[in-house]
Amino acid sequence: MKLRVVLALTVMASSRAMTLAYIARAGDGGPGDPPEAWLMPLIGDAAVGLTALVVAVLIWRVRTAASWVVAVVWSAIGAFDALAAFIVETSAPWPDFFMLEIFGRTMFFMAAGMQVLIIYLLSRPDVVADFGITQADRSSPGKPRLV
Repeated sequence: MKLRVVLALTVMASSRAMTLAYIARAGDGGPGDPPEAWLMPLIGDAAVGLTALVVAVLIWRVRTAASWVVAVVWSAIGAFDALAAFIVETSAPWPDFFMLEIFGRTMFFMAAGMQVLIIYLLSRPDVVADFGITQADRSSPGKPRLV
């Protein structure tokens, strides 16, 4: 069940790729265009969104220790990007972005929360075992042994 939630949240994160539509318009100054300061958070969102489906396939089909690490690192980057976007929003607001009009600044914390929830669920012992990482692997820090 936990792995299904991880998969669902990972697929949901692919919606962050919609920011591709705004990258070229950052700083143009037209109605609805993002301020120039938004360029990096937009690129981060696009990267997280575009790679989400790859990470979902790794979680669904290629359950190895390496795919587990990729999923955890991807989620950490996604959480960092969402919180960085919040910081950018506080210093260079984007007044006409429909997601901000709907959810307000809580959307950044919802996105970061989803990523942190993925990390939490991936760290549960039964999920870790699904990736072929055994207790013996985790108890010998000097000798990594991945199954």
